[in-house]
Amino acid sequence: MKPTLTPPAFPAPAVLVAGGINADVLGRTLVAPALHTSNPARAGVTPGGVARNVSEHLARLLPTHLPVRLLGAVGTDPLGVGVLEATAGAGVDVSGVLRLPGQTGLYLAVLDECGELHIGLAAMDLTDRLTPEVVADWPGQVAGAALLVLDANLPAATVTILLRAAHRAGVRAVLEPVSAPKAARLWAELRGQSGGLFLVKPDRAELEAMTGLTDPEQGAQVLLEGGVQNVLLTLGAAGSVLYRDGQPPHRTAALQVAVRDVTGAGDALVAGLCAALVRGLTLPEAVRLGHACAALTVGSAQTVPEGLNWEAVWGLWPVDHGAQENE
Repeated sequence: MKPTLTPPAFPAPAVLVAGGINADVLGRTLVAPALHTSNPARAGVTPGGVARNVSEHLARLLPTHLPVRLLGAVGTDPLGVGVLEATAGAGVDVSGVLRLPGQTGLYLAVLDECGELHIGLAAMDLTDRLTPEVVADWPGQVAGAALLVLDANLPAATVTILLRAAHRAGVRAVLEPVSAPKAARLWAELRGQSGGLFLVKPDRAELEAMTGLTDPEQGAQVLLEGGVQNVLLTLGAAGSVLYRDGQPPHRTAALQVAVRDVTGAGDALVAGLCAALVRGLTLPEAVRLGHACAALTVGSAQTVPEGLNWEAVWGLWPVDHGAQENE
């Protein structure tokens, strides 16, 4: 049965974030991980999910008169209750989150002794059920937003209707592809229908999955010709390259920090970038702020660092390591 939800009015402008909401089970081995045996580790459970992580980062980076609203789904289990309570406690408006029968999404990540991802497992059946029929109220909430942020955990048809709503309302939309398989699935649906898509942030594997091309510049050009306005290719510790139609590639260096946990680094980059855009910075400046936000996150053992705020991110703005417009 379709759930009913009458979302309350929220002050405009607002940032709308739609996508995955999970409970994250994170374990980090104390030594190099070995297969087919038990490994000594440290582990814990935290709120997670790409959209949820982005929304919490944004709530910490934006002033209170720019509210952040999260759209997604959790189950009726205790995990879902806990995730929503923690997210609301961070300042995110969770009144648009659907409570559906079933288990809240789970993300299990095993990190190696250096904090790098060894293997990750995502069980997100609930998010797969967020079809256009189930979320029929969501497109009406896009108008009046300052920005719409989407992740590819959502069904492709749902992303499409939200992008159409953003295009009609003149709202900039930012897309996080999440993973190579999900990026490929989504682009197959969006090709030729990506109007309103201001920016896509793939890594190399995601860009190749979307376009079938191993050359990043050629792949980015395919997305640009498909209607995407900006493509930000992320390269991990090597930074990123911003591709825009008719302009040279714009490289941005990553801040070099001691890595404690890479979980949520991409989400942090998206959130820092979006917060900077909402605050009126240019896109190249916003990319640099995104990298600063990601640096704070990977240098912390937490997916969203407790001390994260705009002042902390601005203080790490890599002025001396800034972007250079060359190949």
